[in-house]
Parts: sequence; structure tokens; C-alpha cells
Amino acid sequence: MSTPLQIKERIEEHAKNVKSYRKTKEDAAAYEMFTERIDFLKEHRKNSGIEEIWKAADKAYIPHKISSSQGKKVLVSDDELGWRSTPINLASEDAWQEDSVPPNPYIKVQTALGIIVDRNPAAVLTPGNKKYEKNNSLMKNLYERSWDIGMSRKTVLKPFVFNCAKYGIGVGRTFPLNITRDVRNLKKYVPENPSKNEYDDVEQTYFDDVFRESMSPWQVWFDDAAILGNPFSTNDVIYYKDYSWLKFESQFEHLKNFKYVKPEKKVLDKEGELKSFDQGNSDSKQAKQMIRVWFWENLEMDLFYLQTDEGIVLVNEPMPQTPKNKRLSVWSAPWTMRDDKDINGIGVYEAMRNDHKLYTKVRNMTMDQLVVSIYREFFYSGTETLEGDGQMKTRPGRGRQVSDAKNIKWNEIPGPGIEAWDAQDRIMARIDDVTGISKSLQGEITGSTAFEISQARESALKRMKTPLEHITDALESDAYISLGIIEDLYSVPKIKLLAEDKYISPFEIDQYEREDGEQLTEGRDYEKEFKEIPANLERGEDGVVKQSKMQQFFKLREDDFPWEGVIKIKGQSIIANSELLERTTTVEMANLVVPLFQMPREIAEKPAKEIIKAYNREPEDWFPDAWLAPAQPQPAAPANPLFTDANAPEEIPEEGGAPAQPADLDKLVPSNSGMDGGSPQDNLLSSIGNIGK
Repeated sequence: MSTPLQIKERIEEHAKNVKSYRKTKEDAAAYEMFTERIDFLKEHRKNSGIEEIWKAADKAYIPHKISSSQGKKVLVSDDELGWRSTPINLASEDAWQEDSVPPNPYIKVQTALGIIVDRNPAAVLTPGNKKYEKNNSLMKNLYERSWDIGMSRKTVLKPFVFNCAKYGIGVGRTFPLNITRDVRNLKKYVPENPSKNEYDDVEQTYFDDVFRESMSPWQVWFDDAAILGNPFSTNDVIYYKDYSWLKFESQFEHLKNFKYVKPEKKVLDKEGELKSFDQGNSDSKQAKQMIRVWFWENLEMDLFYLQTDEGIVLVNEPMPQTPKNKRLSVWSAPWTMRDDKDINGIGVYEAMRNDHKLYTKVRNMTMDQLVVSIYREFFYSGTETLEGDGQMKTRPGRGRQVSDAKNIKWNEIPGPGIEAWDAQDRIMARIDDVTGISKSLQGEITGSTAFEISQARESALKRMKTPLEHITDALESDAYISLGIIEDLYSVPKIKLLAEDKYISPFEIDQYEREDGEQLTEGRDYEKEFKEIPANLERGEDGVVKQSKMQQFFKLREDDFPWEGVIKIKGQSIIANSELLERTTTVEMANLVVPLFQMPREIAEKPAKEIIKAYNREPEDWFPDAWLAPAQPQPAAPANPLFTDANAPEEIPEEGGAPAQPADLDKLVPSNSGMDGGSPQDNLLSSIGNIGK
């Protein structure tokens, strides 16, 4: 592990020794194709007009004031109070007028974010073949576990939905991430002289699993042929990431062309472009050693291409996944559809921007009228003065001197009428309708009873159905990518060399041999170690992995992979819960299923299970303990006739003889009498009929 001084000297030494870069034929061909492709995609997106909408959304989202025209400014100061010099605009006569912009876009976007994102998604996996069925529970558990250990709700889901609502499109990326650092471990502490402390250099792995991140739409360019809803229409994607020099060094130092990359100070301009510090930019505070790396993933070409902003090719290789798991790592979703062939959707701001401008205008005019009606102008007598051309411009609280006035005369200006306030309410209601984010979703109580409140919220959530479906589709794409990465990562064991007591990659095993010249063999020279994870899983004797009630450390095996099938994400699983709605639905379901538990299991189990599933609950959490055990087969019914003589003595037929016949057929009663004199069918219908009362 290097000290700060050593790191500084290493960077300076690297910068001095950087040589001129010359591309190989393969790299030159890939570079030309990449340059042509990114230039086309940039021009295509710019001509679509979507970037102007994004710029307007960026400006409108942050609470701000109306921009005013520049006038002549001077510096004023107060020597007595010690105020610093402050610029004032001498040409401004209307500084009193309302210039704030109501933060409607901020409120709507934050409300949408608070509603849709609250929990990690829950997946339903359906195996595509019987041989994959035994690993189904394992893959479901590994997928949902990856959301927890990668903190994906914070790193991708929240910013992803935020960008969806703000820009009309959210972009996410799923990829394997390994964070390993060389750190120092304190072995000896000398408090009187810390410079004599002793350390050991340790290589520590902090993360090695599936990771997800949200990406700004500004830094991603999708295939121009991509069609919404068709996952096979997107052939390639280009995006960039900015790295500090130390971060870039730690991730790309092992590449052969790293030696051609020069660390230098750069600045980020308003257009998002990185420029060298010496290119006319004198703001030293913004200067930073940064490297921009461009990524190009292309499915048809099976290409994974990386280069720096200066054109130095870092990677020019096939996509690193196994053949059946080759997918683009970037996925997206619109908020609502723009058209059937554009993956860029319409966001909350774009939907409300015209009404928002109108609301701002009416609101500010109303406030101006209110101010001048309170701070009225007045006239008073005095020496006549010349004041321009005699025209008067309204300004609250201003007095005007006149020559013939005997008393103060007030300029009576009426206040804003009820129409002005009503117009604001109507425009805001229109904004609620357009965005689908109503007052009930924003926390306003709409109703007097619990049922009315829950019904109002449920109705309002229906407007979120379309955005939620698009987000769910994107999460399903992420799930397929994630399970492919999990399979590629977890199916490859670590190799532990028994003689050297160290771990190597399986791809390095051929580089080692025994002292006698023989190849290494498993069990004698090395062992394979698969990951061990904490999970609510257990492996049966038949090898099938099933859910268990208790969490335990589960050891993976080589035959746990691969897996293929269909993945569905439950959209409701990520929506924020309403405590009031949760209590209401729980009580409602309990009133339906609890009476069924008092009935025979063979009659009531199936209806109770279907009712519980309809409320998105797990039957195992509600069933009585007796119902959790496998149902025992019922004994066969005795071969008695349907009707018997109530008064006839029981007759036992002789061996080999015919069964006894009833003596009197006039006195017959049903042999299977139900409760309270009724049949079991009547009692079941009566119980179900009483449930809704």
C-alpha cells in the first residue's frame, strides 16, 4: 500500500513517461465504427427535440424565480453597519412584483417517487424445463438477495423512477462489480510516536456480486431502431462514465493500453463536455484530474468496446458473458408512451408544463393585485414637480405630490376577486388530471371514513398503473440480466491450492503443476469452493432446493446452475404501503377466511387459499397449524345403502350370503344427517352467506 507521497510521485512519473499512442488495425477499425456510430446517435437525438425538453425539465424542477432582464447595476454599501457591497439594478422599477415560480414540478415528481418506490421488487420465476425446477427457489432467492446486498433500492430504483418522472425515461445498468483494495492493517501501535507504527499490506475485497446503478439519460444513447416493448429491437447502446484518476487507475491499470493514458486536469463545461484545463478555462476550482471512458455494447457484432475521450482504445473484445447470457447491460423504461416507436416517454413535467406556465402567470398576477390593493398609492399637496410625460405606473405604497390637492387622496384599486382564486384551483385540478398525481396521493385526506379514504387512494393509484407497468417491464429486463450474471459468477468456484494455501481463478489452474511435473488434480492438490450464502433455503434428499422457515448458511453446488425460464415482477411489490389501507384490507380478508377455518378442511381449504391469494397474502401465514401438515387421505366410505330403516335391527349377513335387506321401507330417514338437522352442503352455504354480513 502506497503513502500519499508515493501516490503523488507515481502519478507524476506516469505522466512523464506516457508515450504517443498508435492504434492496431483491429483497434483502428473498431474506433472508426464507434466514432461513426456515436456521431450519428448524437445527431439523431438532438434533431428529435427531446434534449430541449430535458433542459426545460432540469430548470423547472429546481425551485427558482422568474428570470429578469439585465439592467444597469451599481454597488451600494452601508459603512455604519458594515454591510458588504451589494449590486442593485437601477433600471428596475417593478422589483415589488411577484417573481417566484411555484414548485409544482418538484412536488409532483417527489410525490410520484414516494408512491412508487418503497420496497425491493418481488419476482415470480417459472422454470422453462423440468430439469430447472429443482433450482427455481434458489435462483429466486439469489435474485432478491442481490437487491439487498447491493443496496439497489437506493443505487438504482429511486433515481431510476426519479428520472422516469422528470425526463420521461429512466435508465439503469446491471453488471458484475468487484471492489478490491490494497489497504494497511495496523499491527503495532506506538502512541508517543505514530510514525513508528507498523502495518501489514492486505488485499481486502469489499464487494463482489451483482451491482445496479442508475444512469442519467444525458449520458446514454440507445439504438435509433429501438422500439418500446420489443426487447429484441435494441441492438446496441453507447454510454460514458467519468472517473477520477485514482479510480481509473484501480479499474483499468491491468489493460495493456493503460500506459498511453495521461493524467491531466480537466473541467466540465455547461454542455457536459470535458475539456483540458489549458483550453482557455481559468476557473481553477473546477479543474480536476478526470478521465472519461466511453462504452459500446453491440449484440450483433458481439462487441464490448471501451475507449477514452482522447481515442485510446482500452477494450476491444467480445461481450464477456457466456453465450446464452449475452445481453445489453443497460435497460430503460418510459413514464408514459410518446409513440409506439420511441423509447423516450413523456414525463410529469412535460405533461404539465403548459398548465404550469398558465398557473404561474395567474398566481403571480393575483398576488400583484393583492399587494397593490393592500399597499395603496396616495396623492398629497405640495410643490409641483415635473415627472416625465404624466403617465403613472402602479407601485404599492408610493405617494405622488400634486399642486391642488387639499387632502390625501388614495388610489383605490380593487383586490383580486373570487374568480382569480377559483381560476388557480381549476388550473391546479387540471394539472392533477394531466399528471395523474392527485391530492389524495400527495397526502391530503379525501373522505370521512376509512373506507372512503382507502377507496380514494385506490382510485388515484389506478392512474399510476401505466408508469408502474413500464417500470415493471424494465425490472424484468434487469432480472434476466441479473440471473445471467449470477449464473456466470456463482457457477465458477474459487480454486484453493492446498500446498500454498491461496486462491486462484479456475482459468489459472493450467499455469500450475506439481514438483514432479504432473498436472494438479482435484482433491489431492486443490479444492473447489463455491459461495456460501445466508438464506431461508434447504436442500432435500432428492437435490431439490426449497424454502425453509429458518435462515441458515446454504452452500452452493455446481449442479445448482444453469437456470432458464420466465421471470415476472410483481408491480405492487415496490409500491409504498398505506397503513390505513393495509389495515382495512387485512380486516376485510380476515372476515372472509376465519369462518372457513372452523369448517372441515376438505371442504374449506381450497376456497380459503384462493381468497388469501386474491389479497396478495401467503396462505401459510394464515392457515391453522393443523392445515399446514399434508392432508391425510380419508378412509373409504362404508358400502351402506343410501337409505336405511331407522327401527330395523342391524343384520349381519352370513359368510358368502347376500346382504340383509331392510324390513320396513315405509320408515326411512337420511343416514348422513348434517348439523342442526341440515345437510353439510346447506351448512356450508349458510356459513358463506353470513360472511359478508
